[in-house]
Amino acid sequence: MVDGPVIWEVVGGAEKGGILVREGRELTSAELAERLSVGALVEQLSLEGPQGAAERLHYRRLTGFGPISGWVSLKVKDKPLLTVKSKANEAKEGLSASGTSETSKGIDVGNGSDLLAKVSAALKVNADLDAANAAFGALAQAFDGEKKSLDSKLLLARGLLYWRWSRLDRALKDLTEANRQKVEGAPQALLAMRLCLSQFPDAQILAIELGDTEAVNHIDRWAVAAQKMSNLFFPSLVNFEPRELEVLPGVLQRDVLIPTFEDAKLGVRLLLFRDSNGQIMTDRPLVLCFHGEDESVESFCRPEVFETWRAAGVSIAVASFRGYGFSTGTTSHGLLRVDGDAVCNELPRAFAGLGLPWPWPGQLALYGNSLGSRVACYLAGIRGELFDGGVVLETAWCGSYAPGARPLPEPPRHMALAAMGSNSMGDSRFGSQELNIAAGGLGRRARTLLANSGLVGTSAATAAAQCAHFCYPRGNEDLIRGFSGRLLILHGEVDHVVPSEHARRLCDSAEAATRRLVLAKGKRQDSLRGSKEYQEALTTFFHTVPIAALKT
Repeated sequence: MVDGPVIWEVVGGAEKGGILVREGRELTSAELAERLSVGALVEQLSLEGPQGAAERLHYRRLTGFGPISGWVSLKVKDKPLLTVKSKANEAKEGLSASGTSETSKGIDVGNGSDLLAKVSAALKVNADLDAANAAFGALAQAFDGEKKSLDSKLLLARGLLYWRWSRLDRALKDLTEANRQKVEGAPQALLAMRLCLSQFPDAQILAIELGDTEAVNHIDRWAVAAQKMSNLFFPSLVNFEPRELEVLPGVLQRDVLIPTFEDAKLGVRLLLFRDSNGQIMTDRPLVLCFHGEDESVESFCRPEVFETWRAAGVSIAVASFRGYGFSTGTTSHGLLRVDGDAVCNELPRAFAGLGLPWPWPGQLALYGNSLGSRVACYLAGIRGELFDGGVVLETAWCGSYAPGARPLPEPPRHMALAAMGSNSMGDSRFGSQELNIAAGGLGRRARTLLANSGLVGTSAATAAAQCAHFCYPRGNEDLIRGFSGRLLILHGEVDHVVPSEHARRLCDSAEAATRRLVLAKGKRQDSLRGSKEYQEALTTFFHTVPIAALKT
């Protein structure tokens, strides 16, 4: 392993929306337009300052929002603005070659504790719902009332239990908090989970902090394999419109740009219904849409497409992938999920800037079509409570990296499908053998991290095998399994591009959801939206009174 950078965390400036950034070291240099957000992690490039003055940090942003690089002060008067998150050479101390703590004891599941015995039983591959309920019930009592000061290692136990039972949102929250509290074994467990959720930017930072070059190498291999999946994308560009427009009768268009952890910005187009007085109808549901690989934000402005949403009585916010619409950057399969996170993180601020309410009064729903389903299933799995209006999947892709998972149903191999990417990778319309190999490597590394942390099993020799049934990279089937809200799955019965078996498998996986599967008879991907079954299902799902038909 080699020495890594010093990582700083922004801790000041909350009252002003972040800390001030300047172009140069001197305090007289030009201020940058954006502030560096609280909680952002930055890499130290240099640390300088005139004698007797506060030190100035030249940084490169790793997470959060704000300028990608610049100069900031470490403190104002006696108030710190940034604190050292980690130094790679310090993080290496006490680490084994596997990147885990040699002294970490984690949770002793064999200490005779009735509580931990219940947790251990519920983590096993053959555990049933009774075992899970007993463990969750015991943990709820342990954290109740004055007992919240109980050993913080129980956060790890509960986080793993949530992970085992596909409550990924709660698992991530517990493991993140345990890591913040510096619980032994928490960094390894959190890194393992971030690897499995494809949260690679944050995973890479944590791996650097731990000195875990093997994890970094696995992330790099995934990135290389994912970048070769350009056959999945069919981008088209449209112009950003800074003004508000009435693109259709009674429909207001507003375009916004969402910053990412890199320089790329994601385009989101709002198509909002207005009443006869020109006021936004905030009492109607708003649907956050992630479109298909051959669509863009402009696709939803076409009357024949938007008519579907009008008839359902909902407004929409259409988010584009990198390199699509007015989004900047280059298309990236490896960043689809974290870009979805960026959109969700930034929407409250973007809406406030437009004078729109947040949370949305009429409920927020989620929609994903084809490639966009990979974003939608991810967000449903880890942010499900945000979408109180439910989730709609159209022509969605299934898929799982769980041990023994079935391969994806493939379409017939012929020239038309080859043009859409079916044969260009040589093995799959939806992925590649290289990507599957990279995913396997990520899963093995994640299991090693859990095994060496002492959080599962009775010995490191058997722990990796004992967590294999839940510690693996998540595909759409794995992600949707933990969503407990309302779910509508729409698919053409005779789709020749994405076989209808994808929809059936997703529906079977969504065990916790109130779910409905609609297979439109005789319809394919290109004729699904025009079907009676599609429109009736969508309108019923949103339980709204349809808005008057568009007059063009």
